[in-house]
Amino acid sequence: MSVFNANTLRAAIIRDLAQHPGGDTTGNIAKRIGVDYRQVYAHIKTLEADGLVSAEGEVGERNGRRVRYSIDLGNLRDQGVIYMKYLLGE
Repeated sequence: MSVFNANTLRAAIIRDLAQHPGGDTTGNIAKRIGVDYRQVYAHIKTLEADGLVSAEGEVGERNGRRVRYSIDLGNLRDQGVIYMKYLLGE
């Protein structure tokens, strides 16, 4: 997906999580999209900071256990609408 010079890996992560509504670990996401889990983790942190992805459990409670990440479809849709309005000058 090169439209608007979007980050293709981040888009692939969002798409993968949207297709797995129960969420999943960075390792499983990485296997499905064919990249290293560390790359997925780096992008997941950005998506989490932007409110598009949430993690199971609070940061202090994770303690090295496998964390499942899930997409916030409502916020993703809202952000998409905002971006589209921006592009259209509305």
